[in-house]
Amino acid sequence: MKFFSILPAVAVAVLGAMSVVGQSVTTVVDNIHTVTTLSDKLRVVAEDITITNILSQGPSLVAGFQQIVTTVTEVNEQMSSIPDPAPFGDDDAQLVVDALITFVKIHQALLNVVIGKHSIAAQFFFTAPIAAVLRVLEAIVDAFATGLIALIPTQKNAATTQFASLTITIQKAITVYSN
Repeated sequence: MKFFSILPAVAVAVLGAMSVVGQSVTTVVDNIHTVTTLSDKLRVVAEDITITNILSQGPSLVAGFQQIVTTVTEVNEQMSSIPDPAPFGDDDAQLVVDALITFVKIHQALLNVVIGKHSIAAQFFFTAPIAAVLRVLEAIVDAFATGLIALIPTQKNAATTQFASLTITIQKAITVYSN
């Protein structure tokens, strides 16, 4: 397994962080929904992990997080194609925040399930690869947050609150899997 093969994606995401400002509100909302769907599907995989199937499902969990990282990286790359875009108006910014609220709720649910599966993962040495992918995820989310908040200045406080809440959960998961 190539657990660390996603590390180059961090560089791409960070370089593309400001690129999130280059799309229509529909594209941005659709992209957030795509990542939300991936997170929810991965939550189901994580919920189904047991002591008897961790050897087959553990790699699926890591691969699912890698897919989320890859998707957000692709979103950043796609959005970098439009230079100097104008920020969204308040109505459009609210649509983005609504999608963001759903994403944060679903992604926190995923992370909380993963945190709850730590004892199983630890018995089979899956903590290191999970911690590694969570660190990459944290960097990707930070990069995405920076670009997204720049796109929706009228809803900056609401978006910042959502990302701050998500960051706390990501950091908790990293801490649990790093010990």
